[in-house]
Amino acid sequence: MKKNKFVFWGLVITTFISALDANIMQTASPTIVKQLGGMQLFSWIFVVYMLASTVTVPLYGKLSDMYGRKRLLMIAVALFTLGSILCGFADSMVSLIVFRGVQGLGAGGMIPLSMIIVGDLFSIEKRGKIQAVFSSIWAISSILGPVLGSFFVETLSWRWIFFINIPIGIATVLCLIPYKEQTEFKKTHIDYKGFFLFGISISLLLLSTSVSHPFWYIIIGLIALFVFALVERKEAHPFLPVSLFKNKGILTTNLFMLFYCLSFFGTSNFIPLFLQEGNNMGIYKSGLILLSIALGWMFGSTPAGKWIIKFGYRPLFIIGSFITTISGLALYLFINDLSYLGLFVILTVQGFAFGLLFAVGTIASQEFAEPHIKGMSTSLQMFLRNIGTSIGVTIMGLLINHAATIAIGMKNVFLYALCLSFITIFLSFTIPSKTVGLSKS
Repeated sequence: MKKNKFVFWGLVITTFISALDANIMQTASPTIVKQLGGMQLFSWIFVVYMLASTVTVPLYGKLSDMYGRKRLLMIAVALFTLGSILCGFADSMVSLIVFRGVQGLGAGGMIPLSMIIVGDLFSIEKRGKIQAVFSSIWAISSILGPVLGSFFVETLSWRWIFFINIPIGIATVLCLIPYKEQTEFKKTHIDYKGFFLFGISISLLLLSTSVSHPFWYIIIGLIALFVFALVERKEAHPFLPVSLFKNKGILTTNLFMLFYCLSFFGTSNFIPLFLQEGNNMGIYKSGLILLSIALGWMFGSTPAGKWIIKFGYRPLFIIGSFITTISGLALYLFINDLSYLGLFVILTVQGFAFGLLFAVGTIASQEFAEPHIKGMSTSLQMFLRNIGTSIGVTIMGLLINHAATIAIGMKNVFLYALCLSFITIFLSFTIPSKTVGLSKS
């Protein structure tokens, strides 16, 4: 049990380092660009990281089913730490972008592998509580990140936003060393051809959300995805196992989480902007509104494991979908008239639904899967969440940018999310209620 505690803290630190990097970069990046030059490359600091960290998620899941979670997570943390060191010594925007790609290659495995290890080590009941801890880490990082970013930039140097990852990365690896995996892993053929086609297609489709003329990126990306599907049909050991799509529980849960992240999950990104631009609110006060979601998330995810055992998956997906849609309808109707407290309360309710559904979704992806594909199943859901959130946020950004005012833009964002939320309600009724052998152990 003591060894499990060390592993748990290793996973906590892994989550912290990922969350901190995401929040600290937003604060420090303008200063970095001023010092290194290359303003035209500014967005690529984030784009290359997003591409590397998103595309590699399924590969980490596949490899973890073959070689074990511990080894892969240590490699991912080492890659992330190496990328951080290189970023800290970068002397141009081009080198920084390349090194951010190295960071992204490591980041792609850190959160998914942490979730897979949680699935291996802990009971269904405990997994909900652990995800509540992880969500609180993201909440703390959303406040601590900008503060640390400002401190390093103003007091030391922007390079320390990367160097701070070195001791954290070392601590993570030290915590993981005592972990002895009990699961037996089977080494099989790796379909690198399939991964290459898959990576190219997804990269092009993700890039289409970040460029000014996305048409050809979308067309070529879809063609590559079609070729990938044709090649995989003839592959004896496909990169994405067919059993993942024949399993009704995995298929319906993944479809649900994809559309869920396409809809309301991304709206929180624009709430602080709305408060700053529409209500002339300060940066910190507008940012603190997101604590409401973190608070609700903890209340939703903590009891999720117990509720799964008691009620099954389907009722929880249905309830979470309705809560999200009703709270989303309230935001659409009253966003311009809500007080700060009123907005905080509604976002707390929505955060409850987020926490419940993300916890139940993660557990479902593990429990519906056979043991030899549990890692792939978990990472596939994480991947689809990232894709859904990326595309959803891009669409929302376009709706806001093309609106006459920020208030009209936010109304359009909530209307878009509201329409998609009805799809998630429909999908929630298709998810199986139980997995075979569902128990407290």
